[in-house]
Amino acid sequence: METGPSRNPLDHIFFYQQFEVDSTDYLEFENKVYFLERLSEVENSSVNVLDLYQKKYIFLRSRYLEPFDDTSIEHDRHDPFYYSQFIHPEDLPKVFDSYNKTFEFLITLPVEERKNYKLILNFRQKDKLGKYLNIILQLVVLELDKKGNIWLALILDDLLPDKISFEGVNRRVINIKSGKICLFQNELEPNKKTILSTREVEVLGLVSKGFASKEIADKLFLSINTVNNHRQNILEKVRASNTSEAVNYARNLGLL
Repeated sequence: METGPSRNPLDHIFFYQQFEVDSTDYLEFENKVYFLERLSEVENSSVNVLDLYQKKYIFLRSRYLEPFDDTSIEHDRHDPFYYSQFIHPEDLPKVFDSYNKTFEFLITLPVEERKNYKLILNFRQKDKLGKYLNIILQLVVLELDKKGNIWLALILDDLLPDKISFEGVNRRVINIKSGKICLFQNELEPNKKTILSTREVEVLGLVSKGFASKEIADKLFLSINTVNNHRQNILEKVRASNTSEAVNYARNLGLL
């Protein structure tokens, strides 16, 4: 593991691994740029790629860049630390801690498993008018280098609906394949009321696949009334106006 002076609280995530000049293949990344461009358009989300070898963003397509490009402020928009000044000061320590502990966790995993996990992080970030927005961020490993180091991290972030109130930084690392929460499990209790039950997640998952209430009832051996009650409870719990909003909310939180 490399060691070195820490310029800011994010610096030491870049010193967890040792990279070699010929261990990264940027042509491989260029082949993904079109996909990333389309992802940012289709999802209408911010899509960013953090390069842990160069210690900077190498891809930025953000709906929130306007406040960050203030010409009166000297800055490098590819510097990950620059954006931290727009995160609510009460949330910032936990955001830094989330990044650090997530990367600490990921590098302990076997190389073949490092792409199987996702950090989900909810915090407040300032817009160009100085208003704090309720942001949901997702981070996954996009590429490993030839030695198995975590080279590129894909970071997606989006706004949560205004009707969903911010109740403190909410974070978790989940296994993408199993849905199991693998990090920060002990912090879920304060946010329990926003978490759907296993049955509600099951119902919402089927709704997201286009199944009607009658079909869901048949699949789960429930009455239609019970299914409809679950659907109503889901909308109330996530404070969504419709099923589409609820599905999007659940996906952002890694529940689906």
